[in-house]
Amino acid sequence: MTLILLLAALQADSCPPIDTTAAWVRTSRAWSSEAGLRWSNDSLRRVLLALGERDQAPRAEFGARAGDTLYARKLISLDSTLAVELTVILDRFGLPTRSMVGPAGSDAAMLLVQHSWSLQERVLALAKALPPGEISPEKLAMLEDRVLEHRGEPQRFGTQFTLGKDGLFRFAPTAELAGLDARRAAAGMPPLALYVCLMESAGMRIDRASLPRLPGP
Repeated sequence: MTLILLLAALQADSCPPIDTTAAWVRTSRAWSSEAGLRWSNDSLRRVLLALGERDQAPRAEFGARAGDTLYARKLISLDSTLAVELTVILDRFGLPTRSMVGPAGSDAAMLLVQHSWSLQERVLALAKALPPGEISPEKLAMLEDRVLEHRGEPQRFGTQFTLGKDGLFRFAPTAELAGLDARRAAAGMPPLALYVCLMESAGMRIDRASLPRLPGP
């Protein structure tokens, strides 16, 4: 499922409607479209899509169960298993790209990386060495934010929230807030205000006091 379709599926009446002509939507659609595309390794694509489904299946309840310790342990165990399988793929094929496995296959690989710190710095370096257009700009931005946050540095795209013991998600420190929504749009992401609204619609409890003051979507 593309980001646009995922957002549309999550969108509730309380959130503003998605402007399908917005720059971020056009960027996301341009990356995700597979019309007329050919890729070099369809068997690897099928493997990655299956791994992506395994990654996402238990996360359907994430919003409601984020504070559940047993649930969190199961996710950590699953992520560790999937990281081992993806490491084998990286060692053999390199980073799966748009030209190798199509947008959906590449996105599936990057999704697994988002949930495995042990692979993130390696994959970020590999992705940045590739020509533009081979990796989703949204997935690359999210990965960069994860690595920066793990290093104790401010994120750039506003994708990361930390979960407190009280069950609230708090916005992680972010650099250059004035240009945040412009950077998000260039990466194919919705404005932060819309993103937060959709997160809440999915059952996540956001500490709104932690959010920067930005124009609404």
